[in-house]
Amino acid sequence: MAERVTIKAAPRTVLGKKVRQLRRNGRLPGNVFGRGIESCAVDVDAREFARTIKSAGLRAMIELDVEGEPAPRYVILRGLTRSGGTGEPIHIDFFQVDPSIPIQANVPIRLVGESPAVRDLAGTLLPGLDVASVRCLPLAIPDAISVDLSGLKSFDVTLTVGDIAPVSGVEILTDPAIVVATVNPPRVRAAVRGA
Repeated sequence: MAERVTIKAAPRTVLGKKVRQLRRNGRLPGNVFGRGIESCAVDVDAREFARTIKSAGLRAMIELDVEGEPAPRYVILRGLTRSGGTGEPIHIDFFQVDPSIPIQANVPIRLVGESPAVRDLAGTLLPGLDVASVRCLPLAIPDAISVDLSGLKSFDVTLTVGDIAPVSGVEILTDPAIVVATVNPPRVRAAVRGA
């Protein structure tokens, strides 16, 4: 299951161009929205947000603890606007999910184990897929999908999405024919004949 992190937020009354003052005070403005709920303006501590996202990643399930609300909101990061496109975050959008309704998410592929074709035949491992699209309950999103490389015993074997062992409660939506990993044979240099 993906790591769940908590971020403290405060209801935001400062809107429009006045949010610059919030940013100068170390606060990051944002919005919470979702199906069937009214959009809510919030702000979070910019340093806490940066630390949390750096350790948990952009795909983490977040418990947004909004000041004055009785229970945390389960949210995922839906949008992150950065200064100049690549600078410091200047605005965040959180999508509130219902923990009882499945959602679609992208989960990283983690290659584990060792391929006999690499170890014994001096082949080169060629990863083919970084993330897979899945459908599951929001609180059951896996950290990663592990793919065992021990099945790559020769150069004519490829691992596809269809070969991934299913995780309980997680449906993989990515096309089963897409290659996850394969092994290339070593390059052989032709001997140059001298005259």
